[in-house]
Amino acid sequence: MKDIIEVLRQQLILCKRLLDLAQAQRVELVKTDAVTARKLAATMEPIMANINSLEKRKEKFLTSRGEADLNTWLSKIPDSPDKEVLDTLINKQKIVLQELKKVNSGNMQYLNRHTEFIDYNINVMTQTSAGVTYGTPGDDGGRPVQGRKMFDSGV
Repeated sequence: MKDIIEVLRQQLILCKRLLDLAQAQRVELVKTDAVTARKLAATMEPIMANINSLEKRKEKFLTSRGEADLNTWLSKIPDSPDKEVLDTLINKQKIVLQELKKVNSGNMQYLNRHTEFIDYNINVMTQTSAGVTYGTPGDDGGRPVQGRKMFDSGV
């Protein structure tokens, strides 16, 4: 029982750290500081790997007890102080993961917006028309305005 409590504690700590980094990354994305945002993303990667290894330890623990789900296993054990600690850790982890999901969704929106802005600027600089989807019927099928294609090696 102490093993699973320790695994959940470590997961909770790492998830909170990941949430802090994701929130810091959002601030950098808003400021359009790509270098710092990239560094924060690189910092997140080993944390996610550690969370994954802890998840594998948790699965191994549950498999050794013949269970596939932590909540199912928890419902079968008798009430004890350890069970209360496990319940608390699980609930805290759910809250942190929900918040992390919201922050990551917002970060994805910022990244998509930045990508669209970059694409727009490249199209303006290369004088490339948007293509058939956005063009008029007489625009020659979305061909480039100056007879060259975006990312043409001869440009």
